[in-house]
Amino acid sequence: MPKDKQRRVLTLKERLDVLRRVEEGRSCRAVATELKVGKTQIQNILKEKESLLKQWAEEGNSQRKYTKPRRSPFDELDVVVWEWFVRARAKNIPVSGRILQERARQYSVELGYDSFTASNGWLQRWQKRHNVKMAVLSGEGADDDENVVSDLKDRLERICEGYELGDIFNADETGLFFRALPTRSLVNAVKGEQAKGRKKAKERVSVLLECSATGEKLKLLVIGQSAKPRCFKGLASTACLPVDYRSNRRAWMTIKLFEEWLDKLNQSMQQKGRSILLLVDNCSAHPDVHRSNVKLVFLPPNTTSKLQPCDAGISQQ
Repeated sequence: MPKDKQRRVLTLKERLDVLRRVEEGRSCRAVATELKVGKTQIQNILKEKESLLKQWAEEGNSQRKYTKPRRSPFDELDVVVWEWFVRARAKNIPVSGRILQERARQYSVELGYDSFTASNGWLQRWQKRHNVKMAVLSGEGADDDENVVSDLKDRLERICEGYELGDIFNADETGLFFRALPTRSLVNAVKGEQAKGRKKAKERVSVLLECSATGEKLKLLVIGQSAKPRCFKGLASTACLPVDYRSNRRAWMTIKLFEEWLDKLNQSMQQKGRSILLLVDNCSAHPDVHRSNVKLVFLPPNTTSKLQPCDAGISQQ
């Protein structure tokens, strides 16, 4: 027996052409014969006229294979999540898949969708519906407030008056993903090897770096999750380490840890008979406190990528 004829899928442009031909007075059978498709398919296209014209106006992608939109039981939630996503990205707020799923769960409770789970499958379908893709964010330029940057550059010389270059320091935290593999790799192009990666390791520690305008580097402060990591086994104390080590559940800088570190730095400068100026960003973990030999100067919000020396490449060295 001969095989059944495979149904031909028309592009959006071809479906719009069907509408034009019918409007010119051709019959559905004649148009079907010209395009080598079934008469029923032409009749279905006529029924979807409004949807086709709306899709063309919104997307304008004439070569995309047309698929009839399917209704979801969570249409209202879909729209609410999309509006939230647009607002977040307009503010240059990074949105990961997990963040979006959690936001969707919160909205589902408010809308009364008890059966909604925000599964990975839902996330993939949501991204496909709205043409949302994951991309690598580069730099922190979106955070820059050029007016504030320019103003502080003009005032910086006055702020630093009375301090030698060797006594002007900058401190900044950075995350160290100590088990992370490189994000790029050499591949064998001759054999057609694909650049397949592995699941990213999320284990991290926070590192506080401090250096002066003349290149003097102070002892690092490392913040981990474990109070007694396995690698410290056999050590009588952490005093023998080349870094200062502290810990908390999230391996983040906190107000308490920052003040302890600042007290130790102030004591060290007292013993050396030095008074220093310390530039830091204005994050919530950096309290506005005063010490006898360390003067804190906070960089304005949304300026660190232009004014923070450690952010200009020192932390990567």
